[in-house]
Amino acid sequence: MDGPSDSTKGATQPARAESKTNAASMVRTPSGHSPSQSKSSSGAGARSRVLEPGDELGPRFLIDALLGEGGMGRVYKATDRELGREIAIKVLLSELTTDPQVIQRFKSELLLASRISHRNILRIHDLSEADGVKFITMAYVEGKDLNQVLKTEHPLPLERCLKFARQLCDALSAAHAEGVVHRDFKPHNVLVGKDDQVFVSDFGLATSFETAKMGMTRSGAFVGTPKYMSPEQVEGGTVDTRSDLYSLGLVIYEMATGEVPFAGESTWQVMYRRVKEKPKDPKLVNPDLPDWVCRVILRCLEKEVANRYQTAQEILTDIDAHRSTSSHSHSVVLPITEKQAKWTGTAIGAFGVLVILFFAIPTTRHWVFRGGATTGGVERRGLPPLSAGKYVAILPFRVLGGEDSLNYVADGLGEALTAKLFQLNDVRIASTNAAQKTNDQKTPLPQIAKDLGVNMIVHGMVQGSGKQLRIVVKLENMETNQLDWSQEFSGMSGDLMTLEDQIYASLVNALKVKTTPGEMSVAGAHPTENVAAYDIYLRGRQALRGQQDPKNIQAAIDLFEQAIKMDSGFALAYTGLSDASMLMYREKKDRFWSERGIAVAKQAEHLNPKLPEVHLSLGSAYSASGQTTEAITELKKALELSPNSDEAYRRLGNAYADVGQYDPAIQTLKKAADLNPYYWVNLTALGTAYFMSGDYEKALKQYQAVTLLEPDNAAGYDNVGSVYSRMGKYEESITAYQKALQIQPYAATYSNLATAFFYLKRYPEAVQTFEKAVGMNPGDETYTGNLADAYRWAGQKDKANATYDKAISLAYKQLQVNPRDATIMGHLALYYAKKGDTAQAKEFIKRARSIDPSDVYSLYISAVVDTIANEPKPAIATLRTALQKGFSVGDVESEPEFAPLRLSPDYQAMIRQFAPKSH
Repeated sequence: MDGPSDSTKGATQPARAESKTNAASMVRTPSGHSPSQSKSSSGAGARSRVLEPGDELGPRFLIDALLGEGGMGRVYKATDRELGREIAIKVLLSELTTDPQVIQRFKSELLLASRISHRNILRIHDLSEADGVKFITMAYVEGKDLNQVLKTEHPLPLERCLKFARQLCDALSAAHAEGVVHRDFKPHNVLVGKDDQVFVSDFGLATSFETAKMGMTRSGAFVGTPKYMSPEQVEGGTVDTRSDLYSLGLVIYEMATGEVPFAGESTWQVMYRRVKEKPKDPKLVNPDLPDWVCRVILRCLEKEVANRYQTAQEILTDIDAHRSTSSHSHSVVLPITEKQAKWTGTAIGAFGVLVILFFAIPTTRHWVFRGGATTGGVERRGLPPLSAGKYVAILPFRVLGGEDSLNYVADGLGEALTAKLFQLNDVRIASTNAAQKTNDQKTPLPQIAKDLGVNMIVHGMVQGSGKQLRIVVKLENMETNQLDWSQEFSGMSGDLMTLEDQIYASLVNALKVKTTPGEMSVAGAHPTENVAAYDIYLRGRQALRGQQDPKNIQAAIDLFEQAIKMDSGFALAYTGLSDASMLMYREKKDRFWSERGIAVAKQAEHLNPKLPEVHLSLGSAYSASGQTTEAITELKKALELSPNSDEAYRRLGNAYADVGQYDPAIQTLKKAADLNPYYWVNLTALGTAYFMSGDYEKALKQYQAVTLLEPDNAAGYDNVGSVYSRMGKYEESITAYQKALQIQPYAATYSNLATAFFYLKRYPEAVQTFEKAVGMNPGDETYTGNLADAYRWAGQKDKANATYDKAISLAYKQLQVNPRDATIMGHLALYYAKKGDTAQAKEFIKRARSIDPSDVYSLYISAVVDTIANEPKPAIATLRTALQKGFSVGDVESEPEFAPLRLSPDYQAMIRQFAPKSH
């Protein structure tokens, strides 16, 4: 089930976890009474006054404290009441908000900056306005800025200095990859949080700020803070990413020596010296500095941009090379040449062999180290000592330079190494499949290590062209917080099989574990020896990772079929074809796709029954077609083969939930969330199980966690809206649905939004919105039935009956695929009752309730059918049972079908009994 409402007369359903992956940022329109500040205070007066603790900005934001004041305005700590979290609010100076062109530039730069998602970059939420005040909302970091740190501690200890420098390089590298230049990089814009994690703030804002403040609209106006400007900024020349690297060099110089390289009696004198003189050797200021650190700093501070480092990644590579050497590692890291930095991702050809075990995860031996926080109600792990063994997580590899054509190689490389390391008795591997957010959110590596229960982390980057490939692999020791090993691997595409073996062998050596000949032999096994077939297979999997619309799904199907033509014994290609076929069935509701999905999954099982992916695909195909017993059996086999796969737990939990076995579903899905706490799909699946069981508060908590983990994903907001709708909070649900639609317009979300309009008796809006849903997916019986309901209550009887007939036809088509689909039977009961055939309606709801007696929604449908049949007593009795099982009083009160019951004393007494208690 993919997020449609069950029917207009039923509350909306949450989106199935795999269905939505989209991007934007949250902007919730608040509602409620006016805030304490006077809205009549206008213009500059309202914008320039100092806010006090307890003041409000609209009904959503409560001011907690003034954090500081800078060139753009005052910064406050505040509480976001809607999301229940602390944030920072930067209230802009009046001169920044009076010029519409400046505001438009701010918006454009904020939109660009918001594209950067990195654990060392302070996330900007939105540019908002409330009560005449314009302000920027952003993440709140508990701690000091680097300028404050340097006032009390200078110079910094070398290890701390390098730790900060590495994170700053990572942040700038991520921003520059998105085409964002900071232009005002300085210690004041670096926040130092818990565990010395740093966050760079104010990306992209310097240009608009200086333009507004100094009235400069011409090109050539310098932008930035004079103390930290590059020479080209001082001279008003062209500014690019290398200007940020110069400023970074100044910051590293100050951290390492406690001083700045240029001093003078005035700002202009300092700026003049930066253009005309060489910086003072940092070793003259701090003789304890290693020579290599001084060389890194001075190369950053080259006056000529061509002589500087060209990318932040080059700086990071040099730092890591020396850190690795000082840690007695025998690895070699080569700096990136200018030619390598300019490689483009053309045809990849045979890169697929790098990820030859992408889905071939064998039986594993993984011991869970417990202790710490919780995820999904299950205890999360702590940081195990190395004396307890080597607990390893392999994070997704990054693509340097943003070459999209390398993404599937980078994704697969981490999975391939994970699969190989699963073979080793002396290594415990944490499940991180699809946990992309572990690598690009602001979560620091030490926290990731604690959450995943590991003491070693492997990560790295991929860069290449059609004929050449460069991979850097790093091994971080999280117990000592040091880089144990880092090595670069380069080669031609034709040597990729050997290259992968070299990476694995070197990593095993760096881990210092002993391997048996049998372990090395199994690790070298390949599910196909046809390199071209595997390359095409990986491209098919990459297509399924994107937006799962019919176009992308068909593209994946075509690729899997090509791979099978090249190697008819390629079991994984059949699993890919099965998964894609079932996704197409979800979109088209055509029996052909469900039958094909099962058939090709069976073929995969015949070819290689020892692959867990085979049983995952077959189990999911059985589940979608209503063969529940077979589905659960297959998914349990997948777990036996891969006992630490969060995907296996998630699919099995979903199968339990689909047949109303909510207790085992929830326990199973908690295990999935515990294994992979960073993957939003796991949290969504657990939230959906809570939703289906009627525990809306816990469902809401899980979905809200998804919006925090994935603020650019429509699914979280859509599901939050579904919970609010089921709880009778329709205005709140409308806001959530509209936010989801801003991110990505989906038919399911339109149907959910229209359902909320319907319950508020806003029938014309409901009709228009349901029509959008049906227009996007005319083969979905739910959307069609919803539209029929809206027509009926909008007074368009003929349209309603014709549309009910379409919905009934579509429902019967689905029953041909799954004859025991209780939800579809409930829908048919509603459609027949509303057309006047209550006898047929009662037969279908009877069958639905016999299949799933615990389903509270079927009780609601039964009450609707009894009401339409003019049988109020059984209707009220059934409603009472539904309310006892958690059905929303708000839904009952909003349901127009129950109008004939509302004058009944029994109905009124029931509503009083279950109405929420006021405090």
